[in-house]
Amino acid sequence: MAKKNLPIKLFQRRQKIDDRRVEGMNSNIPPKWQLEGEELISRANSLLEPLSELDSFFNTRDNARSFIPAALRVDIDDNAIAKSHRKDIQKLFNGQFTKNNIIGFINSNSAIVKVDSIVDNNAIRKNIKNYNQNPKAISAVEAVKVFEPFIADIKENETVKISLIDFLNYEINNAVKVSFEKYCKQKNLDIIKTNYSSGLIIFKLKNATKAQLDSISDFEALESITFMPKYSVGMDLLATTEALDVKEPIKDEEYPIIGVLDSGIAKNKYLKPWLLDRNYSSYPEDLINPTHGSCVSSIIIYGDELEGQNWTGNSGCKLFDATVFPDDKKESIDEDELILNIRTAIKNNSDIKIWNLSLGTGSESDLSDFSDFGKALDDIQISNEVIICKSTGNCRNFENGFPKSRVARSGDSMRSIVVGSITHSKNESDIAEVNHPSPFTRIGPGPANSIKPDLVSYGGNAGMKGGRRVENGVKAIAPDGSTVKIIGTSFSTPRVTSLLSELNFKVKENFNPTLLKALAIHSAKYPLGVNFSISDKVNQMGFGVASSADDIIYNDPHEITLILQENINKGEFIEILDFPFPESLIDENGFFYGEVKITLVAQPVLREKQGAEYCQSNLKLQFGTYDDIKNRDTTKSNILNPIGPEDPKNVILDSNYGSSYKKDTSSDYARERMLLNYGKKYQPVKKYSINLDEMTAARQRDSLAKGRKWYTIIKGEYREFAETRSKEDGEVLNQDFTMIVTIRDTKGQQQVYNEVSRLLADRNFLHSNIKIREEVRIEVDATIDTKAVKNELQLWEIEAIKRAELLMNRAQPDLEDNILVFEYDFDNQIEGFTANNLDTLTRYLEDQVAKEAINYMPLDEETRKMEMNKLDSNKLIQSGINNNIDKLLVLGWVR
Repeated sequence: MAKKNLPIKLFQRRQKIDDRRVEGMNSNIPPKWQLEGEELISRANSLLEPLSELDSFFNTRDNARSFIPAALRVDIDDNAIAKSHRKDIQKLFNGQFTKNNIIGFINSNSAIVKVDSIVDNNAIRKNIKNYNQNPKAISAVEAVKVFEPFIADIKENETVKISLIDFLNYEINNAVKVSFEKYCKQKNLDIIKTNYSSGLIIFKLKNATKAQLDSISDFEALESITFMPKYSVGMDLLATTEALDVKEPIKDEEYPIIGVLDSGIAKNKYLKPWLLDRNYSSYPEDLINPTHGSCVSSIIIYGDELEGQNWTGNSGCKLFDATVFPDDKKESIDEDELILNIRTAIKNNSDIKIWNLSLGTGSESDLSDFSDFGKALDDIQISNEVIICKSTGNCRNFENGFPKSRVARSGDSMRSIVVGSITHSKNESDIAEVNHPSPFTRIGPGPANSIKPDLVSYGGNAGMKGGRRVENGVKAIAPDGSTVKIIGTSFSTPRVTSLLSELNFKVKENFNPTLLKALAIHSAKYPLGVNFSISDKVNQMGFGVASSADDIIYNDPHEITLILQENINKGEFIEILDFPFPESLIDENGFFYGEVKITLVAQPVLREKQGAEYCQSNLKLQFGTYDDIKNRDTTKSNILNPIGPEDPKNVILDSNYGSSYKKDTSSDYARERMLLNYGKKYQPVKKYSINLDEMTAARQRDSLAKGRKWYTIIKGEYREFAETRSKEDGEVLNQDFTMIVTIRDTKGQQQVYNEVSRLLADRNFLHSNIKIREEVRIEVDATIDTKAVKNELQLWEIEAIKRAELLMNRAQPDLEDNILVFEYDFDNQIEGFTANNLDTLTRYLEDQVAKEAINYMPLDEETRKMEMNKLDSNKLIQSGINNNIDKLLVLGWVR
């Protein structure tokens, strides 16, 4: 296997060359479901009846609240929910003075329409009566009803959440809030303001009685009264006797920082050295139980060491203790309070960009609406430019033999990286096989068929024995410093947080949440042995398990990874007609071959009151080949772009590939294959992974013949609500995004990295290697204090040091024969060596690091000779030896 030592690359679209304008497409052909004649008249008459109720509403409402609009519920036919029909429906409900009266959605088929006055109500009535001018809209609307708030069956003395309608008007909303507070005060109700996000108007009422709730149920702007969710952390600790070495940060060394939004972090000997001097706490010491937060934090710092694996490759990071959760045995916490604590901790520590949140609720997300908690997390992230890694939540259905629950209501955040759990091992009573979804993990899809979780990592296994739950936990460190075993998505999440932190630290580019999210998801694979269909894999495990940081940021010579970070305004799109695909990847039959993996992550436009249409923006991607560039007739009114591709073929369509490959679940490539038909789904994360050899013969002939050129198109689209509001508000709709493309020679023959680098230059793309932190930590002598060598090391020195450390970490002392034994599988080659004394050990390591250095040195012979003259093997092996000095001490080789 070729060495990965070539940094992945950034490139930019070429101004003007790759910029395009969106062209209009109009069709006047009526849809098949459009009604005619008596059916149309009958439908129109049925829609008029509820409007008479509004006349009564306007005539009898309290004068003190006469500014509050009335609201209708409008049920839309399934056939008419497409964006192309929305303008017609919207036009039907236009008042005399107000346009765009559709202010929200209850679910994908039911809209909320505001009606400002009797005058507006008459205008809507007139539109409906004029059925011959509005046949499409009237046919699209199944029913109209006066809006009724949803009021849950609340028990006495409950804490409730009161949501008011957002009328999408700053002045009206403010007046509604003031009026509601006054209304409640008159009834001696002590309501509490909350701060979820700008698009949610929510109050809290504690110890509410049914009589009190009945008294406010007729407030004109009431949307719903529901339970106020409460949060808790439940966990059982199983003690172990395993010893663990304490890691200490190197003095004056810079480390990444992770904010831990949890129950607090204990200052034991393992965690205290990594804690920042500053912290945030919403609670006094006597109301804090740091057990959960300490276990989460220990996995961030010691996760790989505890399990003896290289799952994240994190070399250390500082922890910011944000205690946002109390000891739930002493004090409960409501959802609004938790959100306020999270918002305050993040806002007041703006230098911290990566946050871990392993807390949530036990209730399942809605199929068609996103939770207020998820929306609040999205608002916090976009307002503060951060990423939150969030657990998908746990369920105990397996204890009764039931299927897994879907993602928790707190885990449906669209901007967070939501993490599920897979198993690390299997004991006799465990339910799940190794590397399979844990029995307790919650699964997808999220609301509106969104992909949640995004990623998975290792969080334990469980089963039943004698009617009792038996846990097979992953290892963590308890507050008292003892090693324990625990299960839960709370403890798979910090592994992904740790990886993200390491990526953000090593990549010296400006912080970009879509870049980090895209890098992690792009690297993800499904574990070996998981023989699910692709749809089941996505629902159970999202995009899979992310690779370690070093594996993500480097390529080998037979592959290249290109990163495009851009922003697209509405009305524009990007079309690259000479995408730098390697021309050498042609097989013996004259067809292009190889693997192509593309990940596209956007910063979506979100609107809180749009139900299943919460995500209001989408990016459509095409990637493929074309025959030649053609000139287009811009004298035609609908042609805006002077050139375009002749005979374009989009190779990332699943219809291009053989059904036998789609059904394959056991081959090695099944771990990566990603053929999803995203269609009209508004998903901010999309991933494609294809092997061109799996294309059907007919599609190969059409799409992959030698001589065809390659292109990519990225086009933004928006729902009708966002477009209409942007026109009214003067907002320019746009989407930041990161696209990552990896092209790999499956035969391992062609120098893809060099070839594509040359094509980028030849075709005038601005490009560069991604900036990678070059500082490497070396212990120069075991007898003196550890220090960091800050001179800029060459790539070959960095990799040689890693090799020495890896070898020494895996070496095992044999006290009976007084030898140090090296037996390991490195790059799929079984190797071994036995060192008899310090001299043979030193010679062996010097030989290994010299070989590693040569592999990573420049190919140019003259440069290589110069570098070889500077090779100091002794310096390069010191880090590996000194980090494992205990092994030499126990053998008596050093004193």
